Amino acid sequence: MAAQNNKIQTVYLIPNELAEDTAEAYIPEVVKNKLLSLRVIFCEDARTTRRFIGKLLRGKVSVEEYILFELTKSTTEQELSEQISQIQGTCDVGIISDAGCPGIADPGALLVAWAHKQQVKVVPLPGPSSILLTVMASGLNGQSFAFNGYLPIDKAERKKRIKELERISKVSNQTQLFIETPYRNDKLLDDLIDVCDKNTLLTISADLTGATEQIITKPVFKWKKGELVLGKRPTMFGFLAV
Repeated sequence: MAAQNNKIQTVYLIPNELAEDTAEAYIPEVVKNKLLSLRVIFCEDARTTRRFIGKLLRGKVSVEEYILFELTKSTTEQELSEQISQIQGTCDVGIISDAGCPGIADPGALLVAWAHKQQVKVVPLPGPSSILLTVMASGLNGQSFAFNGYLPIDKAERKKRIKELERISKVSNQTQLFIETPYRNDKLLDDLIDVCDKNTLLTISADLTGATEQIITKPVFKWKKGELVLGKRPTMFGFLAV
């Protein structure tokens, strides 16, 4: 069917690097070529997106030629509609996450949902995803897994949620994945060691695709507090109750 809105013809989902200065190695050529053909980009942060485009395309086009619209977790449908109305003429657009793939743990899903409602074509392009890379390298169940975003900040609520997810994992044989604000990484790891059953398999994936990448899976009883200091490194947590 033809798109009901004549502003946008196709939405391309453009993956971003996970670790600093890894775009050359982890962003496929098809992504670079498509980005060269686009001029309207939706993104979480305009400054970091300009920097990413500049590094990826290496002077093949001026970053100033791109029109950027910021799409964050606080952007409303009305605000998105107003942004789209500012587009001049008919064009394809891209959407870039701050890290990884748009629409996965990312506000870009709002634009994608709009596109489907308007019968606008959506094209996902390949690139690194911390969720998929963690599942691939974990040795946990890759046939059934769930990403749960952030756990509660309150310590008691966080521990309660960990036990709840562990129960689901046990009953469903389902890998449970989650993330944390970087400065709370080590507190979360300590809570997982405290709360989880000793035989639950715990995976820590830190600095994925980076020079200091670490991916470790072992039963909780083999984890010792303080043996791995995560600090503010980007980290994905996962476990499977066995």
